[in-house]
Amino acid sequence: MSGTRVKLRFAELRLPQPALPLWAWSIIGLAYYILFFFILSFLFGRPLTPLWTPLGLSLAVALLCTNAIWNWVFFRKRDLWLSYAFFVPYDLLAVALALVLFRLHSPLLAWYLLYVGYLAYATW
Repeated sequence: MSGTRVKLRFAELRLPQPALPLWAWSIIGLAYYILFFFILSFLFGRPLTPLWTPLGLSLAVALLCTNAIWNWVFFRKRDLWLSYAFFVPYDLLAVALALVLFRLHSPLLAWYLLYVGYLAYATW
């Protein structure tokens, strides 16, 4: 079976023992979009810096779009291999945004680092 992609059947999917219930994941998803709302508000509401503000906006939009594509790949296409392959570029974008937020002295950096920490766990 090497070289074949794994098609995910949700009836066969078993959650790990410490997995959160679906309602908790809904709250986490909502918190993700609220966090990005505040990140985008911060980036749009501060004085423009020639490199860092456009880079931060580009990275935030790229993360939101990549997250939407990942959701489509995982939940609609049910392609486990491709959804896992999305983790590497997504994680790199997330770390890059953390560095930009650090450079811009964002008050949201600590909250965002919680998300980056979660990504390390999710990738593992």
